Amino acid sequence: MLSLAPAPAADGLSPQLHLSRLSGSVFLLSWTIDAPVLSRPRIMLAAHEKRLVSASVVLPLGDGRVRVVVVFRHGGAGEVVATLSDDNPGGDITARFDPDLVHGMADVEDLVRDATPDARRMLANALIGHWPTLFGLSQAAGYLGFLRQFLLILVRKPSAATPVAKLTEGKLLLESAVPGRLAGIRTAYRLDSAGLSRLPGLPRLGHPDRAGNRPLHLIIDAFPPQAGGLLVLQAESGLIVRSVGARQDIPSLGRWWAGKASQRDGLRSWLVEQLAGLSEQGRLLAIEMQRRLPLAAQSVRRNDDLPSAELDLAVTTPAGLLLGGWYCDVEGLVDEVLLHRSEGEATPVLDRLDQFPALLPAGSKGDVKRATGFAALIPGYADGAPVLQPRVELKLKSGTVLSLRPNVQPADAVAIRARALAAIPPQHLTAQMLERTIAPVLADCQKALRENLPEPRTRRFGRGPASPAVSVVIPLYRVYDFLRVQVSAFAADRWFAEKAELIYVLDSPEHEGEVAHLLGGLFLAYGLPMQLVVMSRNGGFSAACNAGAAASRGQALALVNSDVIPDSEGWLPALLQRLEPHRRTGAVGPKLLYDDGSLQHAGLFFKRDSKGTWLNHHYFKGMPSGYAPANVERPVPGVTGACIVMPRALFMEIGGFDDGYVIGDYEDSDLCLKIARAGLGIVYVPSVSLYHLERQSISKSLDYTRGVASQHNSWLQTKRWDGEIEALMAAVDKSAPQQPIPAPGLRPDPEFLLSRANLRRATAA
Repeated sequence: MLSLAPAPAADGLSPQLHLSRLSGSVFLLSWTIDAPVLSRPRIMLAAHEKRLVSASVVLPLGDGRVRVVVVFRHGGAGEVVATLSDDNPGGDITARFDPDLVHGMADVEDLVRDATPDARRMLANALIGHWPTLFGLSQAAGYLGFLRQFLLILVRKPSAATPVAKLTEGKLLLESAVPGRLAGIRTAYRLDSAGLSRLPGLPRLGHPDRAGNRPLHLIIDAFPPQAGGLLVLQAESGLIVRSVGARQDIPSLGRWWAGKASQRDGLRSWLVEQLAGLSEQGRLLAIEMQRRLPLAAQSVRRNDDLPSAELDLAVTTPAGLLLGGWYCDVEGLVDEVLLHRSEGEATPVLDRLDQFPALLPAGSKGDVKRATGFAALIPGYADGAPVLQPRVELKLKSGTVLSLRPNVQPADAVAIRARALAAIPPQHLTAQMLERTIAPVLADCQKALRENLPEPRTRRFGRGPASPAVSVVIPLYRVYDFLRVQVSAFAADRWFAEKAELIYVLDSPEHEGEVAHLLGGLFLAYGLPMQLVVMSRNGGFSAACNAGAAASRGQALALVNSDVIPDSEGWLPALLQRLEPHRRTGAVGPKLLYDDGSLQHAGLFFKRDSKGTWLNHHYFKGMPSGYAPANVERPVPGVTGACIVMPRALFMEIGGFDDGYVIGDYEDSDLCLKIARAGLGIVYVPSVSLYHLERQSISKSLDYTRGVASQHNSWLQTKRWDGEIEALMAAVDKSAPQQPIPAPGLRPDPEFLLSRANLRRATAA
């Protein structure tokens, strides 16, 4: 024991010192101090004059004494010296013992005897928290039995945490209740026959019920069959223990949720967030639950001047929640717009709304009512989980609250992209709205489409050349009216038939049977070999072209639209000749004509609109085919993707088409800018002319939204290339020698010129 005077070393274990095993070579030393201490007591353990790794906790006892509990590992032979110190002038006290002679397991009753409630919680936190990790006890059977006994002494009859629903991949949803005074939970552990483990997620605590208890829900791995365990929750105010029994008749999530009150949308949103964070299967289960058991949509429609509103857009991506709808507030009664989350207070979002004029549908009397349309992106909402029916409230200055909830929203990237493109009418869309509200959602959609695009499959019709000089890649999407004319023109060209590889890429795989039948018939009719690369799902123009390029074998690539028709043979070798290495030419493009013979394309250039955004234009568009300036071969800032020929190696090196652009616009100019950045030029070749039935294929697509998609793509191009386009076009206007955009450290080619005399933008449409 301790005293104020020096005391001799204790060669044997005093009644106040107890040593026992926790598991194997891990021991527990309990030293109770009777006398008052001047400072926090410390115990140092040493064996063979080397300090042992240990961890300790000092427990106050109810009668004023102090108990020091130390855990240590000792795997060698020989005695251990324990030195107890509290800075007492009487000196330290030492005890010597041989752990090999200790066989008794730690006794929980002795350890906690006389300990205060706070002391028991302190010891529990140590036994559950860092001690198992430090000494490797998380799966030690002896320690697990000791810990279970300890917890059941702290809580004699723990309440139950009941498995209420099967989830996915062996996960269960547990339900229990805790005292209403509990503010929050810091960590959660499970204890069963498999071991002690810290749970990755935290339980959700609901609002207190009439009895003063808060509902608790937690997702956890299923317990071993025919066995239960303990759920241990560490909170600021104490330790909560719940027993989890084995249950055989656990219902599915849908069956369990069907019995819940529809107003519990906070719990519903939390479940969606948790499931989406588990895995892709969990995300799909969250979507299925919401679709099978939709909540009732809520809106407020009135014919008087009192506020009314509707929420018709609420889609989630990693960028956040995109909200959209309208409200009518003639007298300025709306005070705030509140977005509810799965937990915590509602978030004010009124100041984040992008607002624009809107007209409501005509009423029964044919009158049209003016309203305020809105859209807003709320970053970080639900961590991007697919919450399909979030709740929004309009809080009026009177204190009245109007609840809004949309119908079930889409969750797939293609549908979300379409909804985002329609969120703000193009005539009201500003660059600021686009950048902060629409563009982040579109970027997430394009990324999701790219990352989740399965490998395409290929069907072959005949055998093409063994070593093709060029691979002609043509994307197809829903419209196939021009294939018969195009294939017949290709087949009539002897050079094409002998040296070109023809690859069609089908980006609407639901039409595979129809298109394969058509191409098979054309092969039988004309004998022209071809391939059909079928995308596993719609990926967009860029993805389709890139997939075709990946499947190609030619030294050069000709990227051609399905509505481009050659008017004579020999067009491909004429374009390929301009790709000679000594010319430092990265790509070439032909003259393109409308079906009436007027010019559609004689090279591409850039021009700012009234907002400062760079738009793509075609030189001499609409002029007669014989217009002299359009018939001069020359370098140009770019050429259209309707027909561009370039080395295959260069296409792959610069990453092909960028699929950050939406639907099919501006990818070609972006590709040309990347070619220029690589130090190579782009040449317009008017001696080769093709017919281009521009937009006749894409305009028939229901997914094509020219206004917003085009505004987004021009904004994205400007954001990426503003300074370089400025330099490129300034050289054209000044009639100065113009080099391609140099890559960092690359010297421009002085031989590459853009002559103003031949590039008069005043004639462009």
